[in-house]
Amino acid sequence: MQLSDGNNTLVDTNLWHALDDSVDVTNLDAMGKLERIKSTLQNARVMPSLGGQTGAYFTKVTLNIPQKGQYFVIVNANFIDIGLVSYSSSYQPTPTFQVFSQLEDDSTPPLLHFQAITVQTATENEQVDLWLLVKAKQFPTPVSLSILDSKEFYQYQKFNNGISIAGVTAMLILSLLAVLIYTGTRKRVALTCAGYLGFHGVGWAAASGMLNDIFDFPFNSSYGGILLFPFAIACAAQFVSDLFECRTDHKKLFTFLKWLSVTSFILGAAMWFMPFTLAYLLSHLLAMFWIVLTIIIGVGMLKKRDFRAKYFLVGNVLYSMTLGYYIAAHSQYFGELAYSESAVIFALSLDCLCILLCLTEWFKLKQKEFTRNQYLSRIDSMTQLGNRFSLSECIQQIPDCYVIVYIDLDGLKSINDRSGHDEGDKLIVKTASLLQQTFYSLGDVFRSGGDEFVVVLKATSANSIKNVAENAFAQMSELSNELGKQWRDAGVSYGIATSLEAKEPSECISLADKRMYQHKAKSKHPHSHKTLNPDFAVLLALTWASL
Repeated sequence: MQLSDGNNTLVDTNLWHALDDSVDVTNLDAMGKLERIKSTLQNARVMPSLGGQTGAYFTKVTLNIPQKGQYFVIVNANFIDIGLVSYSSSYQPTPTFQVFSQLEDDSTPPLLHFQAITVQTATENEQVDLWLLVKAKQFPTPVSLSILDSKEFYQYQKFNNGISIAGVTAMLILSLLAVLIYTGTRKRVALTCAGYLGFHGVGWAAASGMLNDIFDFPFNSSYGGILLFPFAIACAAQFVSDLFECRTDHKKLFTFLKWLSVTSFILGAAMWFMPFTLAYLLSHLLAMFWIVLTIIIGVGMLKKRDFRAKYFLVGNVLYSMTLGYYIAAHSQYFGELAYSESAVIFALSLDCLCILLCLTEWFKLKQKEFTRNQYLSRIDSMTQLGNRFSLSECIQQIPDCYVIVYIDLDGLKSINDRSGHDEGDKLIVKTASLLQQTFYSLGDVFRSGGDEFVVVLKATSANSIKNVAENAFAQMSELSNELGKQWRDAGVSYGIATSLEAKEPSECISLADKRMYQHKAKSKHPHSHKTLNPDFAVLLALTWASL
């Protein structure tokens, strides 16, 4: 092959020869292995392609290299258990041996997903003979050879490794964030999300060869990416179920996802004990099924206006597109397509980001539901005033100087009996509206019972309490007159107490309540409180004296 500057590719069509099963290369050194296979070249079976094959294969390639210097040969295979190369030239007739398997690739710069071989030439137009041996449990794709000069290789390495490292790192960080969210919330959806993201991150770190580069494993960890994938799907199915609250809102989908999760987990455990070729096939069939399923679920949830699905659908569509690109790149029909593995990892990292955004949307929705429920639990639905719970919260935070007005409607029963409860409800709503209009800038108004209201008025100082109380007294008289204009029997009884008369707000409310009943008892008829009862006036006078 005559090389040109930059990137040169040898497709794997009829490139590789099958190593006879009788040739055992396991216990030989590098030189012994290559010398043994050279003797079998003439009788070796030529392979149309290594895609889908398993076992050991070798090839001889002659390269015409125009410039002296360092070149790199990339063997485009994901799983290499044994990789050996011998190269010689007319200038360097003594063979140079290298090992480039997943377990032993220290002689060349690290290249994720694939293995690289260095070829050093000393003269221009040097002819180099390469003998290569590769062995793997599975060659899932055609195994081509890319020959790059130094500049092209380091650019390729930087881009390929950079995307893969960034993608795997992003997946693992997002998984850690989901774990932290779980520790703070104890919500199962965060834990299943962490499993979904974490298994994908660790799986691709293994499949790319990153784990073997970081840790000194005595085995080829790249197979682990395939074996871990079903566990990722098991977590993913549970995450989808939790995300869309299928247990309560989509029971049929909940049952389906539960069994898919169980089946994926069992399959993941069983795959460690079956031939890798079968495990590889099952794992990829599961991946294709999952992608189709997630797109169907995402579209279905958007149709139901569940907008948690927007990020979920975007991430999975992007991931499915790159998987299509990956499949095309490893077929005989499209030839070499650049960075197919890196594209899948990059898309998957974006998908994982979308999954975490789905999780945040879930928590936002739960926060809105919590806020709404909290609001409803503290607001009276008829009058939109705070209820007894809101009153309790208010008095816990009340300042030192305050005035309490306890109010009870008069004439409500007679109005209900004469005109019906709808008319009585109108009286209650009207009273609440007048109280809000009267005291909105001075304090807070609460409906503490059926026809009872409490007003908490804030005073700026102890000296201003008397003025606040007197103003409240005047306003209550006007409010009672206003109700009497619309309903003949309507009015209010009320009691006023101040913070100077009680140690605790609850005591002050009890005192105001007591005075309200005194006011009601001394009223001569349902709306006689429009004119202050003399005995009640004396009670107020004593109160003012204490101020």
